[in-house]
Amino acid sequence: MKRLFKPFHELHDKDGLNIKALLMMYIAGHFVIAGRVGGAEQMFYNLLDGFKTNRTSFIVLCSDLKDFNPAFLKQLNAAGTPIVANNVRQKRFIAEQISCLMAKTPAEAILFPNYFTPPFVPRRLGRVATVIHDFLFAERWSVMSRKRREWQRISYRYTYARADVVIVPSAFVRERAFELYGRLARKTVTIPNPISWERFERASDRHPFEGRPYILTVAAHYPHKNLVVLVRAFARLQKRFSDLLLVLPGQKPTNLFGIADRTDHVGNLIAELELQSNVLTTGYLEDTDLGTLYRHATVFAFPSLFEGFGMPAVEAMGLGLPTLTTRRTSLPEVTMDAAFYVNDPMNVDEWVDTLTYLLTNSNSCRPEKAVIAKIQQHYSPKRIAALYQQAMLGTTVDN
Repeated sequence: MKRLFKPFHELHDKDGLNIKALLMMYIAGHFVIAGRVGGAEQMFYNLLDGFKTNRTSFIVLCSDLKDFNPAFLKQLNAAGTPIVANNVRQKRFIAEQISCLMAKTPAEAILFPNYFTPPFVPRRLGRVATVIHDFLFAERWSVMSRKRREWQRISYRYTYARADVVIVPSAFVRERAFELYGRLARKTVTIPNPISWERFERASDRHPFEGRPYILTVAAHYPHKNLVVLVRAFARLQKRFSDLLLVLPGQKPTNLFGIADRTDHVGNLIAELELQSNVLTTGYLEDTDLGTLYRHATVFAFPSLFEGFGMPAVEAMGLGLPTLTTRRTSLPEVTMDAAFYVNDPMNVDEWVDTLTYLLTNSNSCRPEKAVIAKIQQHYSPKRIAALYQQAMLGTTVDN
């Protein structure tokens, strides 16, 4: 069969990475439903940006073009990226399997960016790489429904048995993989999630709340995001900072997949404490609006109890915000121990005390310029895509 893409070539970037680009690869995007799958969707967009920057040839597989964010789809079309939609309106897992069988052009690798590896991947598609973002299903307090937990338990183990390489976003997740899968986990490669700083460039210079200070967090309203504790802390902070707002972008429980409890605990608490005029829950926001909130926030708070990575905390630090988060799971690692941290995420008093300090000294608590530059470079889509390419070819580099 005639090849549609150019042969191997060498790329060199300013980071000193010797990048051997793939001749061609497939990337499965069936899991994406715009605005409803959290950080995995944005990671997917950012990674493809990195592949485009590195001039890697790839084909995107999906069920329906309408599942993608329109702005992202426009960028792919403008770049001439081939997109193959099979129009199978079944469960994502069936659609992924069908796409593998339909893909006829030989490739060096195929990437499944969200934990599921189809049972049959033809050899002509090359090495199989699958991304596992976390092992939330294995936690005793998991927020998932029982059915979803069991499905992921089976799918993850099959991925470790079938994939040639399993990519995880942090050392924390890699260590958990060895606890769960033992020798099978030797195929695990740690590569951080890419962060696209350019996605926020169109942010408005106009303050969204007429100059009022505000604490920002970015999180879907899953229980493990611990937003309830932050709301309780904010209720006490208002007694000292009467003009202060708390802004909570992120999908509410009714719009989340696989969640066991769809009760709006955050919204109910806001009403109970009579904070409706000072706590804003926006739902999902497009990049421009989210970038505006990042640009003008006084402090960024991320109270999560469990993260495989934790993109919002990294985004906030890379954009120069004073950032307060927890020492749980991957968060100290991905923020390079350069943020502010609470030792007990459930302790409202500690949140109040530390946020009071940051609000009072917000300018001096911003990350240093060297830290901002390090974070932006370390998580750049160009660099992360290069690491993915090497892992998918069967070679690794120190990330």
